Amino acid sequence: MIGLAGLNTVTRTVILLEVCMRGTARVFAMTAALALGLTACGAGGAAEGGKPAEQSVSKPTEKPTEKPTEKPAGPVTLKYWTFSPPEAGLKAALAAFEEANPGIKVDLRTFGEADYRKRLSKALDGGEALDVVGIHIPTMTGAVKNRLRPVADWKDEVSGDLLGKLDPVAVKQTEQVAKDGTLYSVPMGSTAGAVMYYDAALLSELGESFPKTVADLESIVMRVRKEIPDLQPIVFSGEPRRQEELLFTIAGQTDPTLSDDLLAGGKSWKSAEMVSALTGYGAMFDRGMLARSTLALRGDGPAELFRSGKALFLVDGSGQSSMLSTSYRRTGKFSVKKIGAGPFPTILPDARPAVRSTAEVGLAVPRKSGHVAEAATLIEFLTVGDGVSSWAGDLTMAPAAADFKVESSVFATPEGKDGYAALQELIRGGGSLNVPDEVFLERAEGDVILDVAHGRITPEKAAARLQEEWSRSR
Repeated sequence: MIGLAGLNTVTRTVILLEVCMRGTARVFAMTAALALGLTACGAGGAAEGGKPAEQSVSKPTEKPTEKPTEKPAGPVTLKYWTFSPPEAGLKAALAAFEEANPGIKVDLRTFGEADYRKRLSKALDGGEALDVVGIHIPTMTGAVKNRLRPVADWKDEVSGDLLGKLDPVAVKQTEQVAKDGTLYSVPMGSTAGAVMYYDAALLSELGESFPKTVADLESIVMRVRKEIPDLQPIVFSGEPRRQEELLFTIAGQTDPTLSDDLLAGGKSWKSAEMVSALTGYGAMFDRGMLARSTLALRGDGPAELFRSGKALFLVDGSGQSSMLSTSYRRTGKFSVKKIGAGPFPTILPDARPAVRSTAEVGLAVPRKSGHVAEAATLIEFLTVGDGVSSWAGDLTMAPAAADFKVESSVFATPEGKDGYAALQELIRGGGSLNVPDEVFLERAEGDVILDVAHGRITPEKAAARLQEEWSRSR
């Protein structure tokens, strides 16, 4: 090939233009050998005789350096600790969550409630990077709130109005317990007391319906004592906590916020409302509707008697509602054929059914979580999303998701379904918080309430004594 050095300027220019237009490897090799000071073709090149343009590739045989391709991140694993709801339903909910969110895995650990209180506090203080934790709202919020992210800091990580999809009563109670105006957890569900369960098959055999008033209840009790003397008409726990629930359930029928008002100092324990509640409570024992002998029962003892068919009615908390489920019946733990439920009968003519409720279990994000957005997604799924139906079937808590209804197939009897719906409506209706002053209850209140039940003190003297003890403790 003729060297370019021997060609005239016009010819050399033609060849260079051909290089630019055709870009063939052969001609490109020729141009690499030029030492004529000609500029490379392309944008930004200098005119002939001008300053040479900087070459972007110094050696044609070298490959340009490529940026390493980043490997896609694997699934995020959330560490989730809790004590409730029961593990079977919770695992079903988490399986559904992982299927709907393939980028998130959940490492679940469940504990017994007493053990959990100790373990959670140590884990949050230590180096355990937990992402979601269940807390018993009434008793654990104050102890761990400083190690939790306020809900306001992460609720916008999920689409839609998370809090707006919840029962406002449950949200308010959860916030109220913190005592600093801050919401630290999202409530999953609530419990309440006192409520009434009944042997629906036996009540039907007697030709009776569920009592709506105490007068109805008294009539049934007296009939049972006469016709079925071996059967306990009503069983309940004599523990101060359960008796206090019964007392303020009665009070709530005419004064829904009495318990809150007393504990907040807004009303005297000697008030007419408190004397009226103590009077109605004591009268049920005096008239024989509630047997004083059952005050010796403790723990799950009353429920065991009821499940074994030895009692017509059981007065207990809403946590016993698992007895209404089909799955519970399959366990074969009781002999009662059909179980129903309903609110405790009203005492006064102008009274309305009532319960004291509590936002029971909440889900929170610890401050040390490194996966806040994913944790928020899980909490949304378990509190207002598709996960609710998986764990709610246990019936130990009434879900906090607004307007959520448990599927009919969950219930073993129509009486159980209707009774649970009535209880759920009462829980959402407000009323006093079902959280006593534990110190006052143990030191004075519990003994005074039981003294009224045993007939050892009048309601008026009991109210005066409660006010005296309350003032002394303050």
